[in-house]
Amino acid sequence: MNVTTSLTGDTQTFTLSGRLDSESAPDFENQCAEDIRSETRALIFDLNGLEYLSSAGLRTILGAGKSLQAKGGKLVLCVQRGLIRQIIEASGFHKLFTVCDSLAETGKHSTGTFKIHMHKEWDVDIMTVFGRVDAERAPELEAAGRQILMTAFQKLLINLSAVDYLSSAGLCALLNLGKLADAKKGRLFLCGPSASVRQILKMSGFDKIFKIRDSVQAALVE
Repeated sequence: MNVTTSLTGDTQTFTLSGRLDSESAPDFENQCAEDIRSETRALIFDLNGLEYLSSAGLRTILGAGKSLQAKGGKLVLCVQRGLIRQIIEASGFHKLFTVCDSLAETGKHSTGTFKIHMHKEWDVDIMTVFGRVDAERAPELEAAGRQILMTAFQKLLINLSAVDYLSSAGLCALLNLGKLADAKKGRLFLCGPSASVRQILKMSGFDKIFKIRDSVQAALVE
């Protein structure tokens, strides 16, 4: 089994792939004990890459979750519908911990810490933004977008579904990215904003400047 970790503020993500069984569970338990930081308040286990999850693996997940909860933290499990999700629900873990289908959804249940997750679908760059995009974090959003858009003719989807606050600085960062996309003959979409964020975009006139779509999938096909 392979495990990669990332830490943003007080939110830590473990991405698992392969088999979490009696052979790999002890190593994963040790890794959790060593790598989970004292400042971690939201722990995300991304299980979408798992092929198999045994009772030993479940015990390891349970132990990590209970340990974090004892310190006032929260464990969120990210797993789509399928065999691993069935195992999670059959074990009653959905009653103990928050279970989400995607990383974008996990951002709504964590502590609101800002985070950016980059990935590709159909060779299209997708930037999923979590938490509050305020004056402190807006430059990070703009810098991440610029890395993609500096190459001409790029298509970038900015997934805002997990953003719970968008400040004027955040709007300015989006505007700058929109101008760069135009200059580079690229295409920029804003996807899945919540009702509150959509209202901010509308009041700022961004609905007339940007292509805003209800979901990433809707933007992908354009």
